[in-house]
Amino acid sequence: MSFMQMLAANFWTTVILMIFIIAIVSIVLGIWLEAYKVQSKSRQKMLELRNEELRLKLELQKRGTQAGISEEPKEPSWEEQAQTSYEIGYQQQRQR
Repeated sequence: MSFMQMLAANFWTTVILMIFIIAIVSIVLGIWLEAYKVQSKSRQKMLELRNEELRLKLELQKRGTQAGISEEPKEPSWEEQAQTSYEIGYQQQRQR
C-alpha cells in the first residue's frame, strides 16, 4: 500500500498530517516574520538617528554662518586616530 493510498483510506490520519504540516509552516513563517520586523525596526532607528545627526549639523552650520563663526575643527574618526598613532609610533622607531 503506497503512502497516498493509505492517506486516502484513513481520513483522520490525513487530517492530522495536514494540521501538523500547517503548524510547522506557520511556526517557521512566524519566526521569519519576527526576524524581519526586528531588522526593519533596527534599520528605521538607524535612519532616524542619522537624520537627527544631519539635522543638528545643519542647524549648527546655520548658527555658525549667522554669527560669522567658522566651523570647529572636526574630530578625527577612529580610523584616522589609529592611523595617526601608527604613524607616530613608526616615526619614533625610525628616530632611534
